[in-house]
Amino acid sequence: HSRYTRTARDLPIQGRPVRLYLTVRRFFCRNADCLRRVFCEPIPQLLAEHAHSTTRLADAHRTIGLALGGEPGARLTGKLGMPVSSTTLLRRVKNAGPIATPAPRIIGVDDWAIRKGQRYGTIIVDLERSEVLELLPGRDGSELRTWLGQHPEVEVLCRDRWAPYAEAATAAAPQAQQIADRWHLLGNIREALERFLDRYSGKIKAAFTPTIVNPPDSNSEPEVSAEVLPPETAKQKQRHDRWQEARRRRDEGQSLRRIAREMQLSWRIVPRYVQSDQLPDWQPGRERPSQMTNYRERIEAWLADGNDNAAALHRQLLCEGVRLSCTTVRTYVSRLMATRGLSRHRINAAKPPRSRAPSTKALSFAVMTDPTRRTPTQQCQVNCLQKLSPGIAEAVELVETFAALIRKTSCLTWREWQAKAWDSPCSELRRFAEGLERDRNAVQAAFDEPWSSGPVEGHINRLKTIKRQMYGRAGLALLRARMIRAG
Repeated sequence: HSRYTRTARDLPIQGRPVRLYLTVRRFFCRNADCLRRVFCEPIPQLLAEHAHSTTRLADAHRTIGLALGGEPGARLTGKLGMPVSSTTLLRRVKNAGPIATPAPRIIGVDDWAIRKGQRYGTIIVDLERSEVLELLPGRDGSELRTWLGQHPEVEVLCRDRWAPYAEAATAAAPQAQQIADRWHLLGNIREALERFLDRYSGKIKAAFTPTIVNPPDSNSEPEVSAEVLPPETAKQKQRHDRWQEARRRRDEGQSLRRIAREMQLSWRIVPRYVQSDQLPDWQPGRERPSQMTNYRERIEAWLADGNDNAAALHRQLLCEGVRLSCTTVRTYVSRLMATRGLSRHRINAAKPPRSRAPSTKALSFAVMTDPTRRTPTQQCQVNCLQKLSPGIAEAVELVETFAALIRKTSCLTWREWQAKAWDSPCSELRRFAEGLERDRNAVQAAFDEPWSSGPVEGHINRLKTIKRQMYGRAGLALLRARMIRAG
């Protein structure tokens, strides 16, 4: 009956935006019983209903949004000649329809942090195709149980030892074989060893921190003894006082919960305080990064020539275009001179810095490292640990044996290792062995089956990258679309 002009944007030509003007027919229905009176001519191959952009332009915008997100994608589309707002880009990403995927048989499940310590989600990955299947809210297992109920074709489920996942898989997918992830098993036993070594932190520090008691120029033979470091700052002194107070309360018979409540401490810190024979040190000897690190060789050569004027060095660097403050240069020069036993002051030369003992975390990683790939320092640390006491040596041997079982380089079975762990004086390893017994079928499958959660961890890293690129403000729907549609 009539026509009207429809306007739509299309893909650019030679980098220039294109706008189409289409003459579309309009039809009127003369049937009085019809609920609709006007019908417009559709163009499904070119335009969707009520759309102001062609289908191929919307697909191009969606591809850019999946790769870059909102604001970066909007800036790129402006350069390419097909400008669009960041809101439209994200809307097209979220409105993308579902993609057809084959029924998953072997899946991996793990949790990821939406906001660390507060909100978590669950990721499901097809291990055969290494593709993300779904992102679920929460990690209490309820959403996973619903998803598994909708996918009865799942045959193998690889997971960590998080109890809600095990319960959800057992309830909703009894036909699926559960496999405990080997990487998480190694991480669990390393953490158990670290907690065990924390109880001997004083003895470890005494063994790894030698000090010279006699002056080096004396005629007597220098003696090596353990160094007891006093608190150097007000914060360290405060931590030292809290540690002593927690141990005193524990000796009086107070419970860990009561100590944490009355002293207003975290329930994770109190057990470490009362079990350690010395104040736990979470950052032993950690050197903070500095912008002067790139100029270390030059500064060392400058010091070797007898120079010690940091202000003169700062002026030289400014002339060369290095924009650093005089305080930064002076602090770095003083630190380097201290490592050489020198001082920027002519009187009372500074003493050489004290050698720091490795942390219990670093020692636990040294024990977990494959003996054929340990550095000389790590091997020396492990040997020193084994000489401290028979209990520590037995715990180190048990951890090394379990790591060899995971790597399939030991002749023992994990049942034989479990029997040895139950007889061990290390309570942390006993609890670890008891936890394996509660999940024995999944643990046995970890030694027998080739599947693991390695691809799942890779997709979690990709998910974190996407979330951080969007400044952590992306909702679950947008993250799901970018993870699943991007492949």
